[in-house]
Amino acid sequence: MARNKVFGLIINPIAGMGGKVALKGTDGQQVLAAALARGATPESHLKAEKGLKGLLPYKDRVLIYTAAGPMGEDSCKELGLNYQVAYQDQGETTAEDTMAAAKAIQAKGVDLLVFAGGDGTARNICQVVGERLAVLGIPAGVKIQSAVFALSPEAAGSVLATIAQDIPMTSSSREVVDLDEDAYRTGHVSATLYGSMLVPDQPNAIQSMKQSGFSSENDQLRGIATYLDDHMEPGFYYAIGSGSTAKCISKLLKEDFELLGVDIMLNKKLIAKDVTEVQLWEYAQTGKLRIIVSPIGGQGFLFGRGNHQFSARVLQAVGKTNIMVISPESKLLSIPNHTMHIDCGDETVNSSLNGYYNVLCGYGYYHSLKCR
Repeated sequence: MARNKVFGLIINPIAGMGGKVALKGTDGQQVLAAALARGATPESHLKAEKGLKGLLPYKDRVLIYTAAGPMGEDSCKELGLNYQVAYQDQGETTAEDTMAAAKAIQAKGVDLLVFAGGDGTARNICQVVGERLAVLGIPAGVKIQSAVFALSPEAAGSVLATIAQDIPMTSSSREVVDLDEDAYRTGHVSATLYGSMLVPDQPNAIQSMKQSGFSSENDQLRGIATYLDDHMEPGFYYAIGSGSTAKCISKLLKEDFELLGVDIMLNKKLIAKDVTEVQLWEYAQTGKLRIIVSPIGGQGFLFGRGNHQFSARVLQAVGKTNIMVISPESKLLSIPNHTMHIDCGDETVNSSLNGYYNVLCGYGYYHSLKCR
């Protein structure tokens, strides 16, 4: 006999309100006020309820921990689902309420945390639960690029129904990203990776990361190079890795380069060409060395294949946060399992550099890839 299932539920009441009134999202109180002034009305609860209907045939063996009022309680009442309130908001719902509700619900030991919202909601929940709890997003926001959402509310409902029947299901780590809304409103796509969460393995029901609409690899390389040109900081040394992708910035700046070597730039000028590991180590010790590198197509190696100048000690000194990975999308698609690798000869350093990377694929546009 199937055991009873315990779900968590968080609905972001304001998610999606900025979409129909052309505000590209609803992050922040000022944008929410503008959306309301333009006549926007809440819709996320309606989408949440479409997904929650998947639980109705099994409601006698399902308990839902949720937040009070429009953050989940009202929808549970509407559908006649068994629920208990685990969090009471303080009035006007904020990101802090989402995070506090996630913390309270996580403490109840739920089997799955369901949330209705967009990337901002996913980002808030990720800050609290990380990969300690399986989640499922019901798409209800404007920005829905993260890979933690079902394809539709109905698809979410089918996943919930499967879990409610106690049918075995594994979970896998999926990326959480969010756009800078202010930049997006001006036509610039600037996405940031905020982490990952565990999502039920249901490939026919869960969406993948958003793909970009660049027309060609050359367009993407120009976008990458222009973005680097606009964001390289003065006073920092940049180690430009080997290969034609990494050298796109050298070509744009009309600086000489060694195609199969590592070059050093300072203030957008070449200061050392085809450097050795010893030279890189000297730059690394300044605390101002950053690395620009591209994975090997078809293999996915960032370090340890053809660029041994980036030794374990150099990489340890530079650290993951100072490594920028760039690549056209065509190269990323050629990498098996979309997984990158590091083989610098030191397992401790390899492990310290593993995890997710925001891979720059165009001007301010990123894909998130795991490295392990």
